[in-house]
Amino acid sequence: MPRARRLVSAAVVAAFTVTGLGACRSEPDVAAYLPSGAITVDQVQSVYDDARDKLTAQAAATAAQQGGDAARPVTMPITGRDVLNTMVSRRVLGEVAKKHNVTVPGQLPLDQYAQRLGLPSDARYVRTYVEVQGLLYNLTQKVQPANPSDDDVREVFRRLQATGAMQPGLTAEQFSSGISPEAKQTLASAVAVRNEVRQRVTDSDIRVNPRYEPAQIDVYTEQGPNGKPLPLVVVDLPDASGPLPVTDVG
Repeated sequence: MPRARRLVSAAVVAAFTVTGLGACRSEPDVAAYLPSGAITVDQVQSVYDDARDKLTAQAAATAAQQGGDAARPVTMPITGRDVLNTMVSRRVLGEVAKKHNVTVPGQLPLDQYAQRLGLPSDARYVRTYVEVQGLLYNLTQKVQPANPSDDDVREVFRRLQATGAMQPGLTAEQFSSGISPEAKQTLASAVAVRNEVRQRVTDSDIRVNPRYEPAQIDVYTEQGPNGKPLPLVVVDLPDASGPLPVTDVG
């Protein structure tokens, strides 16, 4: 899948961690509530365990080939929250895709994305993640671009600024003026997809178990030099303990 024009060229280093567990709803075995059926905590754990086990086996095989000591316990590059975000994204984007007659690409670059994610290409998480990326890319080619608002640009700026990679003293206005026309077109398409996804989330009353908060659907990401995805345009997922937030999708 071709990559969209990057919004920025600055090196970005980001680290993402899961915050403390929140209180669970009366159904703690449910990770997310969706119209198509709930995603259970066990399903999330199964996908996570599959990735961990395959990464462990890969590390052990590499250690054996190199004639070294047994492989040490692996450090997982993903969290349970990442797994749930991707599973919810696949479901929601699948519904939005139907509206535009968009499907998952026939050829999925599993090896390419596996390398970026730091996981074996046969991990179930990798396939689901790549399917999400394929749907997002195809949707950006079909939707009518939406003019990014000043708030949209400022949000991208804030997310980049939070990584510490922005030039000291750079203002949001200076950042905005430095975005190329091609990159603005990329952002316009991402915003249009975000608006549709956000509306779908709101209309469907999708809720997420608070233990996975903050949960979100990453509509547009770029990669930092550490190879990890950096979300720049997102849709927040409401948790199951409170009311749906009022959002402006215009």
